[in-house]
Amino acid sequence: MQYRAVGRRPGDVTVTSVTRDQAGSDAVASQSIRAPSDSRRLSVRGPAGGITGRWVVYQLHWLLGITLGFVLALMGITGATMSFEDQIMRALSPGVVTVAPRAAPVLTPDALLARVRAQRPETRVEGVFLSARTDEAARVLFAGGMGGNRGERAYVDPYDGTVLGRATGEEFFAFVRRLHRWLALPGNGDGMGRQITGAAVMALLFFCASGLYLRWPRRPLDWRAWLALDTGAKGRAFLWSLHAVIGTWVLLVYLVIGLTGLWWSYDWYRDGATRLLTGQPLPAREEGPRGERGAGKRDNGAAPVSIDTAWAALLAREGDRYATALLSVPGKPGAPVRVRYRPVGARADQPFDEMALDGATGAVTSESHFADKALGARLLAGVLTLHRGTYFGTGGAVVFMVAAGAMPLFTITGLLMYLDRRRKKKAARVARDGAQDGAAGPLAPAPLAYPTTDTTLTIAYASQTGTAEQLAWRTAGVLRDGGRAPQVLPLAKLDLNALRGRLLVVASTYGEGEAPDDARAFAKKRMAVPADLAGVDFAVLALGDRQYETFCGFGRALDRWLGESGATRLFDPVLVDDNDANALRQWQEHLRALGAGAAPDWAPETYGRWRLAERRLLNPGSPGGPAYHLALEPLDQPMPVWAAGDIAQILPGNDSGAHHRDYSIASLPAEGRVDLLVRQQTRPDGTLGLGSGWLTAGAAVGGEVRMRLRANPGFHAPSGPAPLILIGAGTGLAGLRGHLKHRQALGLGDAWLLFGERNAATDAWHAEEIAAWQAEGTLARVDLVYSRDGQGYVQDRLAAQGDIVRQWVDRGAAVYVCGSLEGMAPGVDRALEAILGRDRLDALTANGRYRRDVY
Repeated sequence: MQYRAVGRRPGDVTVTSVTRDQAGSDAVASQSIRAPSDSRRLSVRGPAGGITGRWVVYQLHWLLGITLGFVLALMGITGATMSFEDQIMRALSPGVVTVAPRAAPVLTPDALLARVRAQRPETRVEGVFLSARTDEAARVLFAGGMGGNRGERAYVDPYDGTVLGRATGEEFFAFVRRLHRWLALPGNGDGMGRQITGAAVMALLFFCASGLYLRWPRRPLDWRAWLALDTGAKGRAFLWSLHAVIGTWVLLVYLVIGLTGLWWSYDWYRDGATRLLTGQPLPAREEGPRGERGAGKRDNGAAPVSIDTAWAALLAREGDRYATALLSVPGKPGAPVRVRYRPVGARADQPFDEMALDGATGAVTSESHFADKALGARLLAGVLTLHRGTYFGTGGAVVFMVAAGAMPLFTITGLLMYLDRRRKKKAARVARDGAQDGAAGPLAPAPLAYPTTDTTLTIAYASQTGTAEQLAWRTAGVLRDGGRAPQVLPLAKLDLNALRGRLLVVASTYGEGEAPDDARAFAKKRMAVPADLAGVDFAVLALGDRQYETFCGFGRALDRWLGESGATRLFDPVLVDDNDANALRQWQEHLRALGAGAAPDWAPETYGRWRLAERRLLNPGSPGGPAYHLALEPLDQPMPVWAAGDIAQILPGNDSGAHHRDYSIASLPAEGRVDLLVRQQTRPDGTLGLGSGWLTAGAAVGGEVRMRLRANPGFHAPSGPAPLILIGAGTGLAGLRGHLKHRQALGLGDAWLLFGERNAATDAWHAEEIAAWQAEGTLARVDLVYSRDGQGYVQDRLAAQGDIVRQWVDRGAAVYVCGSLEGMAPGVDRALEAILGRDRLDALTANGRYRRDVY
């Protein structure tokens, strides 16, 4: 395979491989993955790989998210709703919140309250809001009332004392406030609701810290790693991008909301915050009804205490420098009149200045000005404004409102990712159980159970992508139908010393005349010298591609070696060029001569009709060739079943005589589509490559593509929960991505990804997806290597991690390599040989623990 790779915009990578696979493929195998150039290596393992701190944090993150996350979503919506309640009620309530200015003077506080008491004799007045504006209604605060500790308030005409009633929406906002603070549960602030919302606020702070920890990027100084939303992502990757990136946008806001929100949840928190910010303990709350702090115990039978003298003293002192003022009505004669007022020019919700005056003389007994307080005291006085964002002005209020309103986004995206994970696990269990029950999918070879006691007829195969293995089983099937009992096994497991009778070999050629991976050790060690195979009759079915000079090179070499070893050739080797039907028919005729039963002519599966649902350019502006993410959906069949590592074969629509092109499948059946990645290839004469040109430029989005799927059992996942080392470069990430999705669906962790590309700035793909796999424990380790950034190649990083590789292999890890046969794959093989030794590497290959999908 010729291998080329280019990046797209920073944070994306696209890799493609031009395949010349002599086992019946002539393809551009490509795949799309967003790899985290900016993602920090995470070490998250599930129980299969040992519990780590990150795994624990991740588990707590999603567990709290799908429980208290719903409470936070409600609190966020209600908080956003209340952000501009005063402005909304003012706009909805002309004639109540506002009055028509008049030439007559406004009533004094005592006169105003006397008229209110006459209209509301059953109520008890605790305070009155007065405004310097002539068009602003006064507000009278009554004891108790709706909304918990915010007493019922009525708007009053300041000129004649007429009670105007409540503002439109006041009852609605009072209910919203109860929902926000204690879920409107019984007991209000003393009930269970307050405990639940308090726990939810603490969970919010945990989400801020754990989310930052779990998504910490490898390149933290790159702003794109933190703030760039991947709008081109699909499915779970898009959900993760929304969850993580937007979470970063609002992180500071949520920290402020959480840290201030706890003020109303827990006394210990208020006391601690007060000591921290002021160095003093929280002042003891004085006895008396709410709203009467410092007012003294109220004598309900006593005449109302006058506040006019105190009000006149305040006006004499402040003049026209006040904007609004709240005067508390003392509970008994002699108690001070407390006035909270906001100076002119201050923000509408700036904390009040405070003053206590003698009700009889108007003398000031104490005063406190917000502007004169130390920073800690100002923060405490303005805790509500901090919580709502109005401490930072109108712009801050808008930002906090939007952030609060976005809280359901995190609950929804988190829940969808959780359900997606459960759905994929269930689908994987169903597929696995079906396979164990013998209900193999259309891509799986028939589960033949031939007797192994008769070794007079042996069928051996050497397969890289599964074609030779499938043909070996077909060969066994027709021979069984003829009454024979063949033994089928990989060539690597052939016992030459015990071999007798007839030997049929189905052999693929890989690369430039090389043996497939599972037969490399056999070719190197056993075929180095002739064996003693006298008395053995043999025939070879060789698979290849005539576009290679070494067409069927390994099959031909195997045929020669068997002959040189004294075996008798039954007939000349049958050479198959890309599933050539005539050559396969010739092989079937030879089998009939050997006693095979009659069977229809073999032919590859027909091409189905698929719709090109998506074609998205992945690397605009890249110096390399354009690379596209493709998604295809079936038109004339249900979604087929395939496994991670399988292959899509596409027939270029612009040349009916062309060979199909092979592409690694980058998705799983549960996703409802086949995802591919194709790099547009350009010939020396400037024209586009046949297959890549068709898929990237010729086929219309929404148009039809002819495609079939083929099993590639030589690159299927391990049968158990073994650790997995995934090594790739360029488009090799394609096949690796399928395995990571497979492990994610099964809930397996303990995987290590080593991926190499050119530049971190332009050639990093699927950063969000890989980071999500890291966060949830699918990936325990990630090594990203960018050669043009001076980091060497992936094989260099592998060699430097020799001790760790040995530890993983000792624990039973399988090693999967996907990518270019030129450069990367041989380099990785040499590195593994240096780390493990050739004998052990060959043993891993024979046991299916060293698998390669290289081109």
